Amino acid sequence: MKLKWYLLFGLLGGLIIGPLISKIPGSTYILLDKTAIEFKNNVALGLLVLAFVLLWLVWLLVRYLLRTSNLTLNWFGDRNLRIARQNTIDGMIALAEGHWKTAEKLLAKGAQIRNTKLINYLAAARAAQEQGDDKGRDHYLHIAAKTQPDAQVAIGLTQAQLQMQHKQYEQALATLSHLRDLSPHHPYVLKLLYQLYARLNDWQHVIDILPKLRKNRVFDSEQLTSIEITAWKHQLQKHAESANFDKLSAFWNGIPAHVRKSPELELTYGKALAQLQQDQELEVLVKDAVKHQWQDELIQLFGDIETPQPDKTLAYAETWLKQKPHNAVLLTTLGKLSLKAQLWGKAKNYLEQSLAIIPTPTAHYYLAQAYNQLGHPIQAQEAYQKGLANEVKPRREYDLIGDLTQKG
Repeated sequence: MKLKWYLLFGLLGGLIIGPLISKIPGSTYILLDKTAIEFKNNVALGLLVLAFVLLWLVWLLVRYLLRTSNLTLNWFGDRNLRIARQNTIDGMIALAEGHWKTAEKLLAKGAQIRNTKLINYLAAARAAQEQGDDKGRDHYLHIAAKTQPDAQVAIGLTQAQLQMQHKQYEQALATLSHLRDLSPHHPYVLKLLYQLYARLNDWQHVIDILPKLRKNRVFDSEQLTSIEITAWKHQLQKHAESANFDKLSAFWNGIPAHVRKSPELELTYGKALAQLQQDQELEVLVKDAVKHQWQDELIQLFGDIETPQPDKTLAYAETWLKQKPHNAVLLTTLGKLSLKAQLWGKAKNYLEQSLAIIPTPTAHYYLAQAYNQLGHPIQAQEAYQKGLANEVKPRREYDLIGDLTQKG
């Protein structure tokens, strides 16, 4: 459009200026060495105008050619980007569908796009690992780090996840330790560290990072409480295995008070005390634990306590009947404590009440002992038999001896 206007104005200018130029008198000389070339002024001026017009046309032609070249280059560049973008999309789809080899190939090809190189290489690393190619995985991660050095945390997190997935725990620990140095408060780094320590059963390190997990809100309060209790429980069990009461007691007292009050920790410690026959400590623990939460298993342990004054222990346990009058475990425990206090009739009554609620081999066994002490051997024998029947329950109930007799 502009060219048309230029030509129109040029034509009009020529029509107006042409007659004026033709009337200009005089001559113009051009000296070349010793030769002089004469032009009339009107001809010389016309040639000059023509030269300017030709230069202008050449300039337009050059500009047009350059613009055409740029368009061609841009077209090829856009085409390559479109291909790379499509390779990336197809590669991500293949990755999601589990076509690991195809995904790796397409993602590596699609890494030509500057803005998605990091994503391509990280995804290609995952595809390589799924094929069992750890070297290929590390190769892509190395290229990703060189491509985008400021993304060390993102690359390291991907590397740690892949290493953990392949159970390369030592390498994962080294990776996460490095990331923790780079970003001490990064929530996901801390989360992966917790998961790794848990898999390694390294509960002491879980305890060590608990303050950071809480401060950086890696988990909600309920999850943190569960993690805290689990970690301390495992460490408590570890100390219980040493069979050293002094060390166990010292460790127990070092556990935060709010954790010691958890039912899981109290039961774990109670079982350890029973195993070490620390009856006095166990009695104190159970009495304190029942005040804030009832646990049948602790009540069961209480029935095995040996004390110099079993009648007083029994009297204390009987106060729990107000809280749990129909609890079979409590009634069995009271029966056992009554036997220790040599209160045979009371033992019989408690154990019969327990059996009326839930028949158990344990209650039958101690009821048989009560019958023996009361001078009822036949009832004692029946109680033993019923206890054995509850302990060993056949798939079909029948009289084995009678069945064999009939076959004979």
